[in-house]
Amino acid sequence: MIVKNYNSKDLFLGIEKFFDAIKSKCSGDKEYAAEILKSRGFLLEDDGLILSDNSHKADANYLNELLTEENLGEVTGNKIIIFPNADVEKIFYSNILAGSESFLAREITWDRFLNESFAPKIPVVMLEKFVARYIKAISACGVQTHGSCDGNHHTQKKYLRIYIEISSQPNIFWHKIICQRLVVNRFNLNFNKTYDKIIKGKSRNMIKKFSADELAEEFFKIANKLFDEFYL
Repeated sequence: MIVKNYNSKDLFLGIEKFFDAIKSKCSGDKEYAAEILKSRGFLLEDDGLILSDNSHKADANYLNELLTEENLGEVTGNKIIIFPNADVEKIFYSNILAGSESFLAREITWDRFLNESFAPKIPVVMLEKFVARYIKAISACGVQTHGSCDGNHHTQKKYLRIYIEISSQPNIFWHKIICQRLVVNRFNLNFNKTYDKIIKGKSRNMIKKFSADELAEEFFKIANKLFDEFYL
């Protein structure tokens, strides 16, 4: 059961700017709804509000629960129906399991890694809100995570603190290569040496912390870049 708690103070301060940034790039309500669902981690087909065949089998039921709980819409098969004037941002305000993809983690040797194209599919319900799409993206690229966290555990925070726990040496190596080739020097952030933590933004002030909306938007852009390159 989803906890009914849609007070914006339960997310990071200023996160509404993240939603505004998405809306500013959309041509209408349907496109905006699709982008919000994708930013929450759901995989959609290119032609609209349709869950991708690459979604985890549990994603349709979870999304349907999110939508029907507050009369935002419903899911029938893989088709997503959003009701008129629905505040789709409310899907970000439900309480979920936190970064608990670890039970899917497997022992990955180099031989096994080289013979597999994708990591195990991870249900959206097990991923924290602002890291979900990125974890889905690197999973599609073949990187298996053991855990992840966006730091969203207390109210009235100004900053996201994103951590990614990679499950084995082959996955760590591949995630590093992906980041070095497609992320570093293209986006306004830096990883630590093991590429499992965001440490700072590459802006005018190199030690500047990202605000919640800035890092959420940047991570969304990175995930979209990875999907464009590898997917699907």
